[in-house]
Amino acid sequence: MLSMYVDVEQRNWDSILSFVTFAYNSAKQDTTGFSPFFLVHGRDIEIPLDVILPHDTENQADNYVQQLITRAEEARQLAKLHILDAQAADKRRYDERHRPVNYNVGDLVWVFTPVRKVGLSEKLLRRYFGPYRITRRLSDVTYEVQSIEVNSRRQSKKDIVHVLTLEPYCDPKKQLDDARAHRIPKRPVTRSQTRLQRDADSS
Repeated sequence: MLSMYVDVEQRNWDSILSFVTFAYNSAKQDTTGFSPFFLVHGRDIEIPLDVILPHDTENQADNYVQQLITRAEEARQLAKLHILDAQAADKRRYDERHRPVNYNVGDLVWVFTPVRKVGLSEKLLRRYFGPYRITRRLSDVTYEVQSIEVNSRRQSKKDIVHVLTLEPYCDPKKQLDDARAHRIPKRPVTRSQTRLQRDADSS
């Protein structure tokens, strides 16, 4: 949320932090069903407009504080149930889409290695580096890999990586050659063009 309002140089974050914090604490969360402020205090946050507008104070109960405590506790219990439901829904969606990925010793892979460089757009930086060779399978989700680049400083070093950081290696040069091999298809031939071609062939 803070990144949406900070300036390009990222120097004004401290001046808007309090406003962003207020917005976050007063906003109803999709997962819990309550705002963070309500879960702590048992009531919605009051803004200046709530103080200006007239409101009825005669019907406030004597045990108002106890009501707030009870309401906050009930909200927290409900929030726990909502979180469990959301986690179950997330797991169900993940299981529906997830397919197990297995690599064999000797396979070539890309390894996800995020880097940051001053003055360069983070969106345009390379995310995957390689090729790396699978040297050992340590478990269903962890592998030992080693760079095969001759001039790589990491060539002799072996790293332990998670399977989610791996992608099957494809030679970029081969991909470019394959792309060039598939030319743009010709425009479809119309009936009139077919008739003219047939007449020309028969004459």
